[in-house]
Amino acid sequence: MFSHPELIASRLLFVGLVIEAIELWMLRPAFDEGGPLSRGIASVLSAGAPWQTRIGATLGDGQAIGLVALGQGLAAAAVIVNGTGAGVGIAAAVVCLCTNAYLHARRQIGSSGAEQLTLIVLVTFGLVLVAGGGEQARRIGDWFIGTQVILAYFASGVSKLLSPTWRRGEAMRGILSTEGYGVPALSRVLTAHPRADVFLCWSVIVWETLFPLVLVGPRSMLIGMLALGVLFHASCALLMGLNRFPWAFCGCYAAVWVTTASVQSR
Repeated sequence: MFSHPELIASRLLFVGLVIEAIELWMLRPAFDEGGPLSRGIASVLSAGAPWQTRIGATLGDGQAIGLVALGQGLAAAAVIVNGTGAGVGIAAAVVCLCTNAYLHARRQIGSSGAEQLTLIVLVTFGLVLVAGGGEQARRIGDWFIGTQVILAYFASGVSKLLSPTWRRGEAMRGILSTEGYGVPALSRVLTAHPRADVFLCWSVIVWETLFPLVLVGPRSMLIGMLALGVLFHASCALLMGLNRFPWAFCGCYAAVWVTTASVQSR
């Protein structure tokens, strides 16, 4: 995604930043005093965190969140239009790094793997720029992000494999029955047809656990695994409301492609 900033896939992550900005703009009253994300609550939650995290957690009310979210949305939109090849796109990506780091520290609760991956990508891009922003630095940045994604899938797959609920094929109906991530009608369907739940659970386990094979497998395997990833994350967004997951993870697939090509060329 750094080596080929002109690709559409290299800009998908910033679509997720626009979505985050819209969501936080709508939630800004929650950051005022008396709200669930107020500075007082954030101060308690960050009591044992490093000093810089404690400062970020208590800096700014709902109005500040709204202004920062607006800035992030505009900067992310600029990256979507211009890419991160040079000029405006690079400056806008740096703005996104600053705004996202602040918003991540300020919120304290409700973070997800997509947000963590997004911040990792933005920090990595900042380090690429510090290293000169040349071709080699961008390639190393892609290697790091690609490896992060591959390890994230593998770790997630192993954790599911170790879970009796996932192995029994009962996890999907349980997740879809929850209030926050649920689709009760679909949960009832899976309860009535337990074999479908078993199939879905084991499909996710196998895909995530075997994902590292893209490093040594043929190009067709890489394409197939990435296509399954798009389907998986799109399903999570549609069924569970995880709106930023497709943009964060699929936006890093260009880095996975570069990493795989580099490994297989050696």
